[in-house]
Amino acid sequence: MSTPMPPPPAPRPSRWKPLRCGAMLLAGLLPLVCAWAACSRPIDVPVADGGLIVSVDKQQVGGVYPELLRELGARIGCTFVFHPVPRARQEMLFLARRSDLFMPAQRTDRRDPFGQHVALLQVRPVLMALRPLPASLHQRSDLVEHAEFRLAVLRGVDYGARYRELLEQLRERKRLVTEADAAGLVRALRTGVADAVLINPERLRAALDTPEAGSTEAWQVRPLDDLSWQNTGLYLSLERLPEADRQLLAQALGDLQFHQRLWQSLLRAHPASNALLQAGYRPLPRPESPPTR
Repeated sequence: MSTPMPPPPAPRPSRWKPLRCGAMLLAGLLPLVCAWAACSRPIDVPVADGGLIVSVDKQQVGGVYPELLRELGARIGCTFVFHPVPRARQEMLFLARRSDLFMPAQRTDRRDPFGQHVALLQVRPVLMALRPLPASLHQRSDLVEHAEFRLAVLRGVDYGARYRELLEQLRERKRLVTEADAAGLVRALRTGVADAVLINPERLRAALDTPEAGSTEAWQVRPLDDLSWQNTGLYLSLERLPEADRQLLAQALGDLQFHQRLWQSLLRAHPASNALLQAGYRPLPRPESPPTR
């Protein structure tokens, strides 16, 4: 009669997770990372060249957003797969539910049915010109009423319903110029095809660093009173992303420490031109603390 085999020993608890969590907490990293599981699969992220926020150079993806996402992914166990596409196609892929993450992206009513928006910064478009802007231009109606004024915008960029309404009014009057990239916007200004562009200055970052654009000090920059600050960040696909992955990413990206790190990275990236950066971006307002009793 054979002797029954003893049951296998109970698995020993892993020491790696507590050690890793302790090291991260000491380093001041995200405090909830120890409670998070890793993503179930790689996260598909089409990206378009957009200056400091996202840059594409010979198919190599860089910029503040991708760099911080790579760091975050290493901490929480998620891999982000970036692949360059034109900006208009980037949004089309997201709206067609063929990408997991859309960035950078301002929150709009048109995009909300397709994704969960995670705010990272606040953004606004401003008028930018190579010649002095007319003193009367302070709001959208001024642009419409100024009969000879031609405005250039970037295809695939959306700053909300008021922005789209302005573009439609100018298009009807044949005073709207739409370009596919930042270099096209600068070229439209230098050749006199347009009098100004309406854009977040960081979208022009790569084009502003070329001799054709001239010195950044020579650029005229003016915000419009009725195109004010709005939240921007990224969208997580409601349909493509597994629910657990989407919630994991939303929690990690919504962390205050991540927001602070993002803003400091932006300031360090171009210390000589922070005024231009802050004309179009600012940190999210800090949540108000509950009143003490």
